Amino acid sequence: MKKTTPLKILAKWREYTRIVYKAIKTIAPRAETYITGGVAENRLTIKSDIDILLVLPQKLTFTQAVELRTKILKEAEKLGLPLYAPIDLHIISREELRKYKKRGRVIPLDKI
Repeated sequence: MKKTTPLKILAKWREYTRIVYKAIKTIAPRAETYITGGVAENRLTIKSDIDILLVLPQKLTFTQAVELRTKILKEAEKLGLPLYAPIDLHIISREELRKYKKRGRVIPLDKI
């Protein structure tokens, strides 16, 4: 039996982001999507996760964000995303996106 290691899991980050992108477009088709963090900056480590930004025109309440995140991740699971995929889905406003862009590299998910 092949052993699954964190680095082998992270090596599939493109596959995982494509699945999450499809799920986002199904649940929130008008949302903008980006990748940021270690994946975007090409500095993956054994402790990395895959930071995906889902950008909406306005900031959601905590409850709304939790509900949207749950719907998207359930849809992604239906599309084949493994439960162990280290996805960190950040639901943010356009204003918050500006802050992310100042801190580091932000790449549109449809360009991956």
